[in-house]
Amino acid sequence: MPRISSPDPTDTADPAGTVEGWTSRPWAGGNVFGQPVPLAVTRLRLAPGGRALAIPLGRTEAFAYVIAGSGTAFAAPDLDGERFVLGPESVLWLGVCDDFSAEAGQDGLDLMVAATTGAAGQGPGDEVAGAAGQRGVPGGRPPGMALRKVFAAGELPHLVSTRDTRDRLDLVTENVPVGARAIRADRIIYHPGDTAAAHYHTDCHHVFCVLAGSGLLYVGEEAHRLNAGDSALVNPGEVHWGENDRQAEFSFVEFWAPPPSQTVWTVAGDRCTWAPAN
Repeated sequence: MPRISSPDPTDTADPAGTVEGWTSRPWAGGNVFGQPVPLAVTRLRLAPGGRALAIPLGRTEAFAYVIAGSGTAFAAPDLDGERFVLGPESVLWLGVCDDFSAEAGQDGLDLMVAATTGAAGQGPGDEVAGAAGQRGVPGGRPPGMALRKVFAAGELPHLVSTRDTRDRLDLVTENVPVGARAIRADRIIYHPGDTAAAHYHTDCHHVFCVLAGSGLLYVGEEAHRLNAGDSALVNPGEVHWGENDRQAEFSFVEFWAPPPSQTVWTVAGDRCTWAPAN
């Protein structure tokens, strides 16, 4: 069975963060789903000119994705003080960084931050964090892994489904040159009527964070409604697929942690394939 979490409408922002013009809420992870997950996802919302300082990352594989708005960011340890410009749908890779800070532009900044965590679910936002046992990058940065790098939306691989009309933007995949080993992620848009092929992953957790719209997540033969702000966890070996049964776009970021060594399509001749958008 999947684990599904919806935002609590009575939840209030941290007053300390509000003073600086930002709020932070957990979106996915061990604390959200109530079971160990090798991934923690947080949503940061910064008002125009707001600053979020020293957001902990835990020195694992991590990245920030701009849902909307613009701003700047820098990561620690950062000896040269380099700042990175953030625009809509840009990605800031943050491999093996202690923390990072962000400042919103005049249109504010809506930011998704994802980091790999320890096998027991510890990580940014959890009560216990530390280098011991972390699956992300034990022993420091592996050869070939970028320490920090920003990609504008136009620099990321943009794909379209050959099965239906879905739209995909790769955020952290083998096609994005950062050397990620413990995480994969992309942004998917389902247009009305789009549906994926049934499949399962043998050895990874599949996490969904819904950006906009409403759609169905099928796990086995049961359909589960997902709405904007929700998150869902599909465990290894669970057959699943998605469908947009509404008349508006349904979009989400999906994560694989760790990346699957095998994906099995359960209906003969029916599988999801992708082609470059341009």
